[in-house]
Amino acid sequence: MARPRTEPGASPLPTATSTTPTHTTHTSTLGGVLYAALRAGALAAVGTWSVTLLPALIGWVGAPESSLGWFSAVQVGTAIWFLGHGQSIGGSGVTVSVTPILLLLLFVLIGVRWVRRLVAVERGRLSTAAWSRAVRWAVAPGFVVGYVSVAALLALLTLGGPVGPGVAAVLGAGLVPLCALGFVLVRPDDEDSPAFVRTWFRRGPTWLPSVWRVGWRGAGALGLVGLAIVAMRVLGSLRDIVAVQGEYGANLVAGVVIVGAQLILLGNAAAWGLSFLAGPGFQLAVGGLVSPAAAHPGLMPLVPVLAALPDEADYPAAMFAVVAFPVVVGLVVARWVDAELEFFGNTRARATAMVTAVALSAAVVIAATWLGNGSIGVERLSAVGVAVPAFAGSLTAELVLGALLWLGARLWAERGVARMTVERPADGGGSSTSDEP
Repeated sequence: MARPRTEPGASPLPTATSTTPTHTTHTSTLGGVLYAALRAGALAAVGTWSVTLLPALIGWVGAPESSLGWFSAVQVGTAIWFLGHGQSIGGSGVTVSVTPILLLLLFVLIGVRWVRRLVAVERGRLSTAAWSRAVRWAVAPGFVVGYVSVAALLALLTLGGPVGPGVAAVLGAGLVPLCALGFVLVRPDDEDSPAFVRTWFRRGPTWLPSVWRVGWRGAGALGLVGLAIVAMRVLGSLRDIVAVQGEYGANLVAGVVIVGAQLILLGNAAAWGLSFLAGPGFQLAVGGLVSPAAAHPGLMPLVPVLAALPDEADYPAAMFAVVAFPVVVGLVVARWVDAELEFFGNTRARATAMVTAVALSAAVVIAATWLGNGSIGVERLSAVGVAVPAFAGSLTAELVLGALLWLGARLWAERGVARMTVERPADGGGSSTSDEP
């Protein structure tokens, strides 16, 4: 049995009755909640659409030599909106299916803000039982349907355009509202979460809520490690990147749009960098591979940021020492679990909790990496990204190794302290006497 740690001398946690909000006598009907959820979902979709629409229009204004009209720019921006939802787009025989991970995360963040606003308005009007029913039958379905309805209208805008999504992309756009709902409502110890969600967590081990939070923190730590590797490569190759950018001959506005288009792929680059650290590496062209064994990127298109790729080279075996980075992240995640929970000597529960935390971290990163794979053209650029099965196996094994190393080190240290405590001779206590005068 594991219990959350508390600071010494801290007051006990308040009882459930002391934190339960006071509900007003007004009870919102299920229909009213459904309408509010539909409206919030639709507005969230419009908000995410503006993220791609405005740059597309700015790029059109900044490229007066373009023969396309403003409505074509709207169609391109809308198609990119679908791409940011994990969907494929195509036109003129070319298919693009690489999801910009940072763009997807930005869309989810916008959706989260709308879900939180919806919850803040509707939660206080309902009892706990009524709120649980409202989430099942109104909040979740209403928000998704409202979002997907706007996606259907946006898909119509792309008809006849230079590029557009497939029919299945309309339903696929539901990925963003589902992620936003999950981020806000699937929380083990939040009173805004419906009762059935908290029941799910209570059916598991007592340590599951804390491990759930730690696992997501671990996924963020992995993302930061990947971004750090990319940042070092970009900064080290900045002169070459600027030189390639200069060959475009673009004006200021068009140059900003080009830079922005590359920035939204930083999340994908972080996943590729993390796969390099894990061992399998990544490819940006069919037949190419960049891994700790060698760098053979292949012939790259004239994209400025690709100047940061390493040159053709075979690396020494010592380069595989980079796999220590994921191992260290696994060690840190295990340390966080120890800081959150007290297991009272139950080593099996302690090990299971640590392995579960790193497995959750790995699952989140692997899912994002899988979404970031795909094609950005034809022939050489038809398969861009990471070999997901090899990456999943390597990353998970390295994280688990780091967690077990932390556990082993802590058990050895704790048993050493216990052994020293038992063997230490008593300092007085009745073992010494004094002569009376």
